[in-house]
Formats: sequence, C-alpha cells, structure tokens
Amino acid sequence: MEVVHINYKHVPALPGSVGCIGYFDGIHKGHQTLMKKAAALAEEKNIASSIVTFDPDPWKVFYPDRKITHLTTLSDRIKIAEHMNIDLFYILTFSREFAALPVDAFHEVLHTMKIRSLVCGFDFHYAVHNSGNTDTLIQQPYFDVHVIDSINEGNRKIASSRIEPLVMAGDVEQAARLLGYVYSIRGHVAHGYKRGTNLLKIPTANLNMHPEYALPAVGVYAGMVKVGTRLFGAMINIGSNPTFENETVTIEAHLHDFNEDIYGEEVRFYFLKKMRDEIKFDSFSALQKQLFYDIDHSRIVLKQNDDLVRTTARLWDVKQNFVNVQR
Repeated sequence: MEVVHINYKHVPALPGSVGCIGYFDGIHKGHQTLMKKAAALAEEKNIASSIVTFDPDPWKVFYPDRKITHLTTLSDRIKIAEHMNIDLFYILTFSREFAALPVDAFHEVLHTMKIRSLVCGFDFHYAVHNSGNTDTLIQQPYFDVHVIDSINEGNRKIASSRIEPLVMAGDVEQAARLLGYVYSIRGHVAHGYKRGTNLLKIPTANLNMHPEYALPAVGVYAGMVKVGTRLFGAMINIGSNPTFENETVTIEAHLHDFNEDIYGEEVRFYFLKKMRDEIKFDSFSALQKQLFYDIDHSRIVLKQNDDLVRTTARLWDVKQNFVNVQR
C-alpha cells in the first residue's frame, strides 16, 4: 500500500481510485464496512482503492490545549488499512485554512485527487462550518457517491466516540465486539522497579506508552504482548501498585512462557478482558499468590477467546508466530 501526504494546494499526480473518506479512529466494524465497499467497487471498476483521511486530528487543530486521545495512531490506521487490502492511503494535511474551504472547493480537491467514486458514512460532514453533507456530496458533478447507512450494535451506532469511553472504563470486551479485534496500545519497554523479578519472582515488562492512546482503566487484564513478529499471552496490570504505594501509574505485563531481555524494544499490549480491580494486599506473599492466580486465569481467558485472539494476531501480521496460550 502506498502512503501519500497531500497539501490541498499542491495535489500531486495520482491514479484514479475509489475513495473511502473519514478520520477512521479505531477502524472499527463501521469503518471496515466502508473500506470493504470501496475495495469491492474498485475491483468492479478495475482501478485502485484509496483511503482519504486527515492529519492532524481536526479536534487538535481547533483545541490545541486540550488533551486528545485516540484508539489508534496514524501508523496503526495505516497498518490496519493495509491489512484490508486498500491500495492507497491519502493523508490530507488538516489546518484551519483547509477547514474553511467552501463546499465546492472541497469537491474540487477530491476531483484533483482523481477520486472516481467516493464511499462515506451517512453522517459525514465537511467544509466550512461542516456545511457539507451527503446531500451536497451527491449533487456535485465530479464523482459518484455511495453512502453507507449506520452500522449498529445493540440498536446503537458503532462509533469511535462510543468505543473510547468503554476502553477507559475497562470494558475492553465490549470494545472488542465493536472494533472487531482486541484493543491495543503501543510503546517501548522501559526499566521499572524490578519488584516483579526480584521480590515476587514474576518478571514483567514495563510499557512506556505512546501518549496518544486511550488508556484502559486501572486493573488487571488478560491479554497479549506482541514482541517483534511473535505474540505472547500475558497478564497485564495497570495501576499504582498500592501494596508498594507507588506515586505513578504503571503499565506492566507478565508474558507467558517468556524469558528474554527486551528493554528498549517496541512492543504492543493487547487488552482482552479485565479480570479484577487493583487491590492493596497485606503482604508480598498474598500479592504473589494472587498474581499466580491471575496468570493462570489469563491463560484460561485466552483459550476461551481463541477466535478473537487469532483474528487480532492476523490483523497485526503475527500469523503463525502466535504462541499457544495453553500449557
């Protein structure tokens, strides 16, 4: 898949394509429906399929002092779109000037990008004051438009704005049902307090998380950790470790059947199910006993969700390197 950054004032020469337009945070089941439609139309027309998206986040442009979190980074969205067999990934540089374009000028930008057909959601808005909508899109003369109705779950629209609060509340199971895969965050392995290795005899990898992600709620999770091209089952803890009275929140994972030095490496933590809240224990031995139980419980959760685990593994190109979660 080719990735192209575009300034709307200087659009490069591009091939004709069927475009799918939106911000696509999370690339959830609703987004996936749009992308599949674009890919199918492109195949029918024998031209390329494309994603048309924006960076930076419009919210960040208009509210620069506000902390904005996402389900996915731009690089995550590129990776998932590539998995969905999209040919071209167009990133329009978003600015206040771009947002102020009249409706017709926005159409002309897409026309210059050689969009032959455009797929969008029923509630897509664009141009100055969000005055453009699906009606104005359909009326323009340059390309045909395919509007996708609301993709629902539980009689409610699947939306990033619905999924992110679920993640932050710790309901990662429901988030996965809406995403179609297990929620994850990326970062680098950092040095921690080494209590897991030295005191508890349960070594952990401490994550220095990319700051853009929405962080799941404090607690203990069954999940996975991607190291290179391998995926390991894991017990993951988010919290301040009240038994040790930490002052900061840490994110750490005990990887099943793993004993390697990965300090400094980029990894990805996947949150499959919240198993329990964080607890303050009266002794190190009581904490250790609970953690051994959590590790065994996390293995069971992974086994119970084998299909979802494998779908997620394929999405991130782990494939046959996935480590069997059973003992």
